[in-house]
Amino acid sequence: MTTDNNDNYISSKNILYGTLVIISILLGTISFFVNSTYLIIGMISVILVVIIFKYEYIGLIIYLIIFLLRPGETYPVLAEIRPEFLLGAYLGVLALVKNKYKYGKVTIPKSKLNYAFIFLLWGVGLSLTSSACKTCTIEVLEALVKLGVFYLLIILMVNTKKRLEIFFWVYILAIAKMAIDIDIGFLQGQATDYHGLSRASGGSSAVDNFNGIAITMNTVIPFAYYLFFHYKTLFKKSVIGIILVILIVTLILTGSRGGLLGFLTILGFIWWRSNKKVLLAITLLVFVIFGWFSMEPERQTRYLSIFASEEERDESAQGRINAWIDGMYLFVDHPITGVGAGAFADARVKEFGVYLQPHSMYVQILTELGLIGALLYFFFLGQIIVINKKVIKILHNRGSPTNILDTLAWASIITCFCLMVTGIFAHSGYRFSWYVLAALTVVAEKLTKDADPEDAALPLPKN
Repeated sequence: MTTDNNDNYISSKNILYGTLVIISILLGTISFFVNSTYLIIGMISVILVVIIFKYEYIGLIIYLIIFLLRPGETYPVLAEIRPEFLLGAYLGVLALVKNKYKYGKVTIPKSKLNYAFIFLLWGVGLSLTSSACKTCTIEVLEALVKLGVFYLLIILMVNTKKRLEIFFWVYILAIAKMAIDIDIGFLQGQATDYHGLSRASGGSSAVDNFNGIAITMNTVIPFAYYLFFHYKTLFKKSVIGIILVILIVTLILTGSRGGLLGFLTILGFIWWRSNKKVLLAITLLVFVIFGWFSMEPERQTRYLSIFASEEERDESAQGRINAWIDGMYLFVDHPITGVGAGAFADARVKEFGVYLQPHSMYVQILTELGLIGALLYFFFLGQIIVINKKVIKILHNRGSPTNILDTLAWASIITCFCLMVTGIFAHSGYRFSWYVLAALTVVAEKLTKDADPEDAALPLPKN
């Protein structure tokens, strides 16, 4: 009889309750010595580590959100813990270990973009030999290596169309959240006054400044537009439609002239792809006219300054032109390996006594990386467009032009051309958008390949 009672006490339910009591006592004791905030973060981290170990894709989505929204900038306690670094390191090791366990060796999707990225990193590293600011170049190289880890995580973990679609949804929603915060800040008087014009600012360091915000909005607008027409359900169309409006409004509030030209590039491509060019031209014309007259006069003046003559050119525009000219002199002096990635401003102040960034991706890359690095860089960008065109061609040959991969491939190509146009006026060569776009292009390429395991993957290059 006594044995039966003891068996009842040692049941799984009682063990669970006992474990919870012990954990509670331990946590309560630890809280006397450790800040409760760190304790809560630690508990959440342990839970996430376990969940991510089984479902690593959830970890990638969390990493994407942290990468874009940068919560450490809002909550200093998180900045001390460095969640982006810790999660990225954990995911990187986990992805490689699981990949090796699954295939017997570490494999990655086969793509020229992978090699192009590796060669680009080599080109950036080579510029260190002639860098005017070696610390600046090392910082750029570190940032690109970090983006390289993100790139690797994406191409290893986004291995189905559903995962790709979810990734894009989270990406778009995160940028939309950022845009809403920026718009609310603008309405609450947090805008920056620039020559009498209120310009939207804020967001995380991922968007940086006015032009950075505009560029970020432009990188999402093509995807939101084409997904709006891809989806058939009212709910998805409504959500994407609202986001599209928010992105465009935020873009306009920045007062970015380069951003406006990028947006017009997007509209031009949308019109060019349309089967109803006359109707769409009329629609776009009405949209542009309505949008133009909805702006305050100061914003109109800002955008019209794009066409200003040399006599009417404002200080900002003239400063950029001077930077481009100085950049060309710097390139002539350092034609092979450049003045060093991220070192343009330092090289310019040493040579010309003016500290200002190049404000042009083309001047930036040519001057900072020299001929070798520039060729590698633009080969990398070119491969994004070439591979997406290949994806579209394969899908059309298979008779599946309505496939979501086709939608995303077209949006990727348009985004690339938009970034190339805005790059005329922004030093965006090392911007994260290019590298995330490249990784997603590799994913799209992989998902369109024939089901040949030998063609679908190849070993990682050995050191």
